[in-house]
Amino acid sequence: MTVESIFDELVAEYPVWWIDALGEHNHVGGVEATRWLMARARLRPGAPVLDAGAFVGATARLLAAEAGVRAVATDVNGDFLAAGRAMEHGALVEWVVAANQRLPFADASFESVWCLDSALAPKEFTRVAKAGATLCLCCEVPVDGRGGTESFLEEWEALGWRLLAHRSVSFEATEAWRKAEHLLVRYRPRFEERYGKRGYTFALDTLADLVRAYEFGERGHALLVLEKVRG
Repeated sequence: MTVESIFDELVAEYPVWWIDALGEHNHVGGVEATRWLMARARLRPGAPVLDAGAFVGATARLLAAEAGVRAVATDVNGDFLAAGRAMEHGALVEWVVAANQRLPFADASFESVWCLDSALAPKEFTRVAKAGATLCLCCEVPVDGRGGTESFLEEWEALGWRLLAHRSVSFEATEAWRKAEHLLVRYRPRFEERYGKRGYTFALDTLADLVRAYEFGERGHALLVLEKVRG
């Protein structure tokens, strides 16, 4: 089976807008954002790396293939992981069904922990990270009027992390939500049939709220690389 056919089967099984709109690299900025983080993550061949909340493990597969790391991908949904395992470079990754808040790994297991637009679990990520590990995030961050990146980092700093690199992707996030909203409006009959009328309305309302919040600067998004300096 091709990558496209595997993903199409998954999409058919899970009719949700974020799969339809964001695709395989299911986070703001897509593969370009992954590569920006990768260039700053200080990865070494053979290093154990965790892709937490991995969906189909696009990041884990990319890191394993291009950086030569020993990648582990986790997600609460086994179907997502099964699809990822069948996709390109899936054999290079270890696939584990687990929630970010309860990872089945020993303390200090990983030299790099990644979480790209999935549920953040600061204490658990800290527990499984080795001293000197990097943490690569793509996530929502407070905007300046609500403390900005500094307020977001306070919790991580208290757990022993320090910031290595930061890039705002709020514009990219806004564009992603706009494109997703446009997609659903343009092909309304298709998506009404796919999600059901109630599901379609909910998806459209969710995207409209996201677009408004990002356009008015009420929500922000960023790429961050941190280093574990203690703990």
